[in-house]
Amino acid sequence: MEDGQRVTIREVRCIRCGTAYAVTEWPRGCPRCFEEGRPSAVAPALDLSVIDPAALKETWTTAGRGMWRFHHLLPVPVEDAVSLEEGGTPLLRLRTLEDEFGIGALWVKDERRNPTGSFKDRFFSVCLSRARSQGAEVVAIASSGNGGASAAAYAAAAGITCVVITTPSIAPAWRAAIAMTGARLVAARSGAERWKLLQTGVEALNWYPLTNYVTPPVGSNWYGIQGYKTIAYEIAMSLDWDVPDWVVVPTSRGDGLFGIWRGFVELAELGLTRSVPRMVAAERFPSLTVALQQGLDYPPTVESEPTQAVSIGNDTATYQSLHTLRASQGVAVACSDADMRAGVRALGREGIFAELSAAASIAAVKGLVERGLADRSARIVAVVTASGLTDPGAALGDAEPLEPIPPTVDALRAAVLG
Repeated sequence: MEDGQRVTIREVRCIRCGTAYAVTEWPRGCPRCFEEGRPSAVAPALDLSVIDPAALKETWTTAGRGMWRFHHLLPVPVEDAVSLEEGGTPLLRLRTLEDEFGIGALWVKDERRNPTGSFKDRFFSVCLSRARSQGAEVVAIASSGNGGASAAAYAAAAGITCVVITTPSIAPAWRAAIAMTGARLVAARSGAERWKLLQTGVEALNWYPLTNYVTPPVGSNWYGIQGYKTIAYEIAMSLDWDVPDWVVVPTSRGDGLFGIWRGFVELAELGLTRSVPRMVAAERFPSLTVALQQGLDYPPTVESEPTQAVSIGNDTATYQSLHTLRASQGVAVACSDADMRAGVRALGREGIFAELSAAASIAAVKGLVERGLADRSARIVAVVTASGLTDPGAALGDAEPLEPIPPTVDALRAAVLG
């Protein structure tokens, strides 16, 4: 396959109502659904007829390990790519947890290996590539975590000013990562006001928006979401062009959930795989759970409480998430902070230190088993979206402080053996 050959995008279409629009950013999603008070993201309609599947498979197999080897199906030309060598993360078999949960096969897609420690790097590589190609002078994001750190890194690589609108409670590791890459940190009084500030910057100051600022939420920049498709491509390649039964993704706005699912759909449409996995949204608060249980046509705002799982700590899901679960015959699993801490510990026993929110995928695997949806025949991939080093305090929770001991054999024996 010629290196310059890539898919064409004819138009973008609303995920909810199907209305077609010209190919541009659409930060509010579909105008029609927005006016109805039911915001919905748009997604590109790809012309896959220009792709030779056999040649594509051979090219991908022999190309390098990074995400941009898949540029043939990405919405930005590879010559415009802003990259820090993201992607190419390993798929790790967790045999101990397989036995513990009683399932046939369990893998972790270890997204901690990305440049800033999270799967968001795939999103922002594509998004900043698009922003730079469009001549954006300032990009902006509302984030109190991984998104802000990743956006700041890729904006620095692109040579573009980045504004990260956060809250005063942002964890020190994320604050340092954002500040040290030169982004402008702005603190809002609350999580909700971050969106209002971002909207003001976009509409009054002509900032290029990277994330959602709509209420109810619509999801982030659709160009960036296309970057998440590469997770699906890598999973399929790692499994010799097979797909698992279930793919579990920590979910808040559902950018990753939707993007990964679309990647699997494209592989099936090209004939490179025979099926599409069922998707699982591992959510903190049960917005999608309620929508599925009650047959709602839109995710509701649900009761919430303080949580340390800030990366998935929103109380309202998006239509794109609900659509993904229904289209893939998937499910949602709500996870408490305690469930996720158990997931952190379980992954830790396998040598993997995950962020609290990222461990929701393992908590949700346990939930599948408890609901009778996964057994010894099940093959599951759990996406670990971020490193525990980004917010170690959340993983520790209420751990007891370390107490120093005297340098004696008895004290050492007691400390180690109990």
